[in-house]
Parts: sequence; C-alpha cells; structure tokens
Amino acid sequence: MNLNRLGHKIEMVLLIPTFLSIMFIEASGAQVSQRLQYTPELNSQWSKGTSIQSISNNGEWVAFSEFFSENEQCLWVMASNGSKKFKLPDSDYLNFSLNNEWFAGITKRNKLLLVNLKNFQEKRYSNILSYSFSSDGTYLAMIQQTGAQDKELLLLNLNNEGIEHFSNLETFRWHPIKNQLFKVIKKPENTQLIQHDAINLHNEKLLIESSGSIENLDISASGNSLIFQSTQEGIINLYHYNLVEDNLKVLSEKTILENYPGYTLSTRKCYITDNDSKVLFYIKKTDPQYKELDANVQTWKSKDPWIEPRMQIYLENEANYLLSAWFPVTGKVSPIETEKLPSSALDKDHEFALVYDQLKYEPLYKFYSNVDLFWKNIQTGDTTLVSKDQYMNNNFVVISPNGQHISYFKNNDWWLYTSFNGRTLNLTSDLEENFENTENNSPWGNPGWLKNSEKMIFYDEFDIWLMSSDGKSKKRITKGRETNKTYRILKNQALDFKNSLEINPIFPTQVYSLANGIALTVFDNETYKSGIAIWKDNQEVKPLFWVEGKMDQTFIDASPGKIFYRQQRFDHPITINSFDLKKKKSHLIYQTNKELLQYDLGTSEFIDYTLSDGTRLRGCLIYPANYNPQKKYPMIVKIYERESRNINKFEPPSDFMDVGFNLMNFILNDYFVLLPDISYAIGNPGISAFNSVTAAVTEVLKKEKIDKRRIGLIGHSFGGYETAFIVTQTDLFATAVAGAPVTDFVNYYHDVNWEWNLTQMWRIENQQFRMGDSFYRMKENYYANSPLTNVERITTPLLLWTGKMDTNINWNQSVNMFLALKRLGKEAELLLYEDEAHTLLKKENQIHLTSTIYQWMETYLKE
Repeated sequence: MNLNRLGHKIEMVLLIPTFLSIMFIEASGAQVSQRLQYTPELNSQWSKGTSIQSISNNGEWVAFSEFFSENEQCLWVMASNGSKKFKLPDSDYLNFSLNNEWFAGITKRNKLLLVNLKNFQEKRYSNILSYSFSSDGTYLAMIQQTGAQDKELLLLNLNNEGIEHFSNLETFRWHPIKNQLFKVIKKPENTQLIQHDAINLHNEKLLIESSGSIENLDISASGNSLIFQSTQEGIINLYHYNLVEDNLKVLSEKTILENYPGYTLSTRKCYITDNDSKVLFYIKKTDPQYKELDANVQTWKSKDPWIEPRMQIYLENEANYLLSAWFPVTGKVSPIETEKLPSSALDKDHEFALVYDQLKYEPLYKFYSNVDLFWKNIQTGDTTLVSKDQYMNNNFVVISPNGQHISYFKNNDWWLYTSFNGRTLNLTSDLEENFENTENNSPWGNPGWLKNSEKMIFYDEFDIWLMSSDGKSKKRITKGRETNKTYRILKNQALDFKNSLEINPIFPTQVYSLANGIALTVFDNETYKSGIAIWKDNQEVKPLFWVEGKMDQTFIDASPGKIFYRQQRFDHPITINSFDLKKKKSHLIYQTNKELLQYDLGTSEFIDYTLSDGTRLRGCLIYPANYNPQKKYPMIVKIYERESRNINKFEPPSDFMDVGFNLMNFILNDYFVLLPDISYAIGNPGISAFNSVTAAVTEVLKKEKIDKRRIGLIGHSFGGYETAFIVTQTDLFATAVAGAPVTDFVNYYHDVNWEWNLTQMWRIENQQFRMGDSFYRMKENYYANSPLTNVERITTPLLLWTGKMDTNINWNQSVNMFLALKRLGKEAELLLYEDEAHTLLKKENQIHLTSTIYQWMETYLKE
C-alpha cells in the first residue's frame, strides 16, 4: 500500500505578541454598557469550548483543541510567545517529541500528522493505528494497517527522513533510553521477538521465537529487562529476558499449578519493576467462581452482598483473578491477593501491598465499600491490620510514594500507619482546624509527600499543611483562613498526573519537590478571582498574580519556566495563556470568540443572604445586557448546589445545549439570572433547597430591579429535583422547568442505576440527596422531601423533560410527576426524547429543548 506522504505547508499566521492584562475588566452591576447590542443570528459562529491538550518540554509550544456547535473541532498548535500558529484537523494522541522539534497526532481518519517545528512543514501518513517517538526524539515508529488483519511497522529517521518498513508486525516497544526498539513479528511458521537498532539499520538480534503467540510485551524503566507472555496450544508461560546478561527466565504453567492449585496464568497485563527484580502478574481460576447463566434470566438473592448485576461484574472481573509476584532471579512466587483478601492496591516497585476484601461489610448501600485494611509484605506474605471498617473512597486512603506509609481518614481525623515500625498515629486530633469537608462528608485532601522526605501534605478548608511522619512537626504553610482564600497544589497536567499506583489506582499519591518551588492555586472566596503562588522553603507564600474568573487546565514545562493555563468568566470568552515564572509576566496566547468582546454580555454582582439558622450564603446576580436601571426585568433562578461559582464559566450564546439552558441566551434578551448557593441539612434536601433559594430571591427583590411577578426557576438532574420540590412549597415563581428530576423519593430509593449496576439507595442515603438513613427508619422525612407527595400544592406551570434512555434518574420519574399534575388539572408539559439519556446528545434534540425552554420562559415571564 502506498503511503500518503503529501507535503503540506502549515497554515501559519505571524502575530504581534501582546501581554495579557492581569485581570479581565469587571463592570459594576448598574453600569450602562456602550458596547454593541447582540443579535441571535450570530449564534452559530462561536466556539463552545477550548481545551489545552499538550505542551512541549521546553515550553515553547502549546497544543489545544477548539470545539464548535455542529460537532466541528480543530486543533491549534501555537508558539507560546504568540509569534506563530497553525491549524490542523481534529486529532487525538497528541505528542511533542522530547527534543521539542516535532509534533504529532492521529486524525479521526487515522492519518498521522507529523509537524516539523523548525521549518513548519507537515507530512501525513495514512492508516496509522498508533505511534511513538524514540526517547531522544530523533526517530518515529508507527503501526500502519495494511490489510484487514495485517500491520506494518514504519520506522522514520526524523533527521534524514529515511524510512524502514517491517511487515507482519504484532507490536513494538521503544527502549526507554537508547534508540532501539523491540518488535514482535508474526510469521507463518513462528512468532519472533527482535531487538532492532534504529541507528545501525542492519543490526538486529533475534531474542526469541515461539510456535505460539508473544503478547503483553513490556520493558523496564532501566531498559535492562523485557517481559512478555507466550501462548502455545492453550498453555500460557510468562518470560523475563535480562538484556544485559542475555538471560531468559520462564514462569511456567506447571509452576503456577504447583503453587496455586485450581489456577492458571492469565493474559492480563503484567508489570516489571524499575530495578528489574520483580514481575507482577495475574492468575485466573480454572473453574470460575461464577459461571455464565441463562441469558434469559437472572436470579437475585437478598442475602448476596450486592444486587446480581454488580455481583456478576465483580466475580467475573475481580474475584476470579488474583495478583501475584514473581522474582525471576530466585524463581520465587509470592501471592499478593488471596481468596480471603482478593483486592489490592500498590505500585509495582513497592515491597508492600494494601490488601482487603470488598465484600466484608456489604451490603452497606454506599458507592465504595468499608473494609478491613491490611498491609502485606510481598516477600514474606506477612499481613498487619491497618484499619478496621475503613471507608474506601479514593479520598480517604493514600499510600506513600515509597510504599512505607499509609494515611487514612477516619472519625474526622487523618491517621498514619508506618510499616517498618508498625506504629499508628492520629495526626490531626490535637489541631483545632477541621480536616473534614462536612458538606460532602469527606476529607479536604492529602495530595502527597515531599520528595526525599518523611513529610506529607494535607488540606483543610483553606490551607495547606505539612506534617512529619512521626507526628512531631505540624506546620500550616499558607495563611488562607485569615484572608478567606483557598490554597491548593496546582495540578500539573503536563505530567499526566501519574498515580504511580499501577494496581488499583484509586488511592492517589504524588511526590513534590521544594527545590524549584511548588506551584499553588489560590482562590479568593470573596471576589472569586483565581491566582497562582509558589511555595518554597522558609518563604512566605504569596500570590504571584491574579486573574478574573476561573483558571484551570494548568501545564508546567520541564524547566520549570512557564505555566500554561486556561482562563474564563461568564462575560469573557476562554483564553489560553502562559505565565513566565522568571519574568513574572502573563501572556495571552489565544483569545477564543474574539468578536464577542465587542458586545455587551452583561455584568454581575454578589448577593449575600442568611438563613434562619444563621448560615451565610452567597449568590451571583447577573444583569441583562444593556441594562436600564429605569425599568424592571424578569429573572431566571438557575439552581443545583453551589451555583454561584459558575460565574466563572463561559458559554457562548447557543441553541445547542445538552440540558437546554444557556445563560447568555437569557442575559442577551432582557433577563436577570440568579445563581444561588444552597446549604443542606441532613435528612431534608428539598426543604434545604427551598429555604436557601427563597432566601436568595427575597434578598434580590430588595433591590427593586426585578419584577417579583416574573421570576422563573430551572434545574436539571439534582437541580431538577430541587426545582420540582420547591414549586410544591411556594407560589413565588411564575413558572419552572425541571429536567430529568427525581420526583418520587420512595420509588427512586427502590430503583437501580443500570449504567453503574448500583441501587439508588446509596445516592439517597449517603450521597447527593443527603437523607442520612434508610427510608424505613425515617419515612416522614422521605415523604416530606418528595415532590410527588406534595404535588397537590403546586400552582406553578411546570415544564418537565427527560430522555427515554435515562437510567441515571429513571425517566418514569418525570412521567409520574406529569401524570399527577394532569390528573389534578395543573398546568404542565412533558418532553420525552427518544434515544436520549440523562443529557441530550443529538443536535436536533438540543435545538428543540433549548428553544422550547426559552419560549416557555418567554410565555410566562415576558409582558
């Protein structure tokens, strides 16, 4: 097959660098704008979102995608100083070479785009399935589909553009340090594993040939060892090849049967340690614990820990497999997971593993299980109980990077277990600060450890703490509590936020170094501005710069010299920016939807209000474009949980909304929009929403800018539930829209989320609905907070909508509410969308829903 290697001159534009003002201009609420007036005919031209995908190692280049309403997407690659940019087709698997000279990605049509960042020339290669650069960026290897089952390896020398072709390829791996690759070639008579020298084209070495397959090829980080599996006549063997000693070790099926009667080697992915000493692998039951049942029937048993669909997934995907360790030098095999403790979490280089049984305390009707946590020595097999009845949400348990410690959150405190001395310490019991987020019943966080240190990092509501593993040193690093600012460690997406836990990576752990300083994000809880600060030893942490609105998608180059970030606010389209850490200057790389800046997009102000129990809350009131203080306006109240921070989210005017609501559509058409925060009391989610939302509206009406007869309420999902409930308690709202709402608490409590194969009991008792206990122990509360139970009180015209494939919130919840309203003679409409789930994906349905909701509000709120 001929390659498509057409040369392309990149669409490049030279730009005059401009520095970004540190803040967007913030207008006060009552100003009359002098900017242009918007018309809906412009809607179709705006991009809906922009996301940073990758940066070059030296920080000179950034790649980001831009999305448009009609499922269109393009890829931008720009110089970070703004001097050069080029536009490419929408692509995935984006990478810059480590030498910063090349950029590559694969288009939706499986064409590899290869861009020379020195001369800006582009080449394209057809039918490419995957690719990777060599470690120094001077070679590129690609797998090309050449037939229905045939693949070819293309090895491109990026210095001279010479290319080699290797047919009958199965897979390949680059050496992590050298310009060598290891390829698996399938021939009619056998399968070969070959070491190929990319520099010396004729230097190849046959490492092994097998009459069966060669699979799961991997190489250690040192580059000294390979591992792979070979299957011959149904028999699986695991191999370890020492490249330095030219030595091959095998873990045979026979050895597995001797050590694990009733088990055989699995073809699941294997792992090799960085120092080449240990291989982690899975074994599988020869007689699976769970046999395939009649496809026409499931048998559900009340004594099972979980409902049948979830039990089936657990037994098939986890309980029938056990993780073990093989030490090739000695030949020793050690079990990590056992039938009694069949789950684990660890890094491949750890000498210890966290092991537990997910079913120990089930059923508990939580998303995650409570378990007895054990720390296991992989070499000796010794186990030690770390924490009994421990909740296993990924925020609650953290394994240290060196595998010597485990921190866990229990009874509102952080605890630390140390493996080498068996000591358990309560780290936070003597501190006044609360390390639990009481609103979500979870810890604020334990993001990681300092490099080469026995010190770990914790969060409280506002600040960052550093604590030693012996409990003797506990230091608050930041001073956010005093200034109402929240400090957190900046997530550097350039590192892909590697968990370092290859096995069951739900217990995140990260290593941070103070050598060059640790970048922090800062959020001002008064102004909702975002900033960045640097944490260095013995230096006061102060913000380097502030921006108006939200800052996210942060990338830091390898120096580190630059921080890249995305910025947005409801009235300012997304920008892609960089901040030079040495020059301490921000730079605008790209402004999306630039033409929108000439239009009046509204202004905003904060609204503070207090509940009867003294709880202080905040809302954000967004003014209509071209606001005239001499007239009164209708208002839309958009609710969910903490909506006020959505002032920092930009969405252009659009008719393509997956939940039907577009803020700008209303702001640009003479509406106020209120985004209130809600405070929840356990056992009363609906009543809490009613109290918070009505308090916010009451406060806004004091300003006499809004016509109290023309207020609409809207929410989706949990916000849809809140909307449906609130209109049973008050006639404050002239109309309301509830999307995919829960309307019957009792029915929903006894329902199943078929996407996750979980009952909805966990969500009502322990998650978002915050009931706190079973229906059977607090029936009055369930009835009191259920919209359907109180439906007779509704006087507000209500529009309901849902997708008929929604199992997150069963679509019959909307049907039930509508039928009750119909039977009672209330004013209501129901939109049921075929082949749609919790949100709408089809563009024609998005247009229909968005326009219907807008017209519904116009009907009831406009004079």
